[in-house]
Amino acid sequence: MKKIAILLIFIIIMIMQITYSYALFSTIELDFEVINNKENKDFDLYILLPEKYINFSILNNILDVKYDGANTLKNNDIPGIEVKKENVQDEVYEEDGIEYVQVLLEPDEEGIYKFDLLEDYKKLDIKYRIKNEEKDYILHIDNFKIKRRICEIQYNYDEDIVKQPDETVINITEALFIILVAVIIIGIISYIRKRR
Repeated sequence: MKKIAILLIFIIIMIMQITYSYALFSTIELDFEVINNKENKDFDLYILLPEKYINFSILNNILDVKYDGANTLKNNDIPGIEVKKENVQDEVYEEDGIEYVQVLLEPDEEGIYKFDLLEDYKKLDIKYRIKNEEKDYILHIDNFKIKRRICEIQYNYDEDIVKQPDETVINITEALFIILVAVIIIGIISYIRKRR
């Protein structure tokens, strides 16, 4: 009986640890897609991480690391900020007195630029920067919606417009009309079959 009690306590502690770890590192996926780049122009896309977010990640992981601009990410492994160290830019970006560390993003096979953001960080003050010979454009996503832990972002390259993808909305009246027509057609077909 004593062994069973110890085993149960051990299992409860393990479950609590797994739950805590999951809560500590649950993330929101930022999915950035570039559309309407008709001339297929080359560009670099950077995610701009504010000093606040980097400090939040450091405190969240109880690390003994002091913020030092780009060197913070280059010289330290911070859980919750998964970036390639060689993609962290030396030059920081500043806006309204806030410092942002720039990280070059690379697209996946489908052309989507993904970044995982800690879910407990409630502000969407992360920015994007799209840069090439002809443009240097900063994109703000502070009012974007998150659905099922994903924040989808579309950037129209030719028009410099950033938005969330259009949602397909089914009109209830149209759906009911389609169902009614289908029921009538099925009824007519079965009536014809019975008469034969």
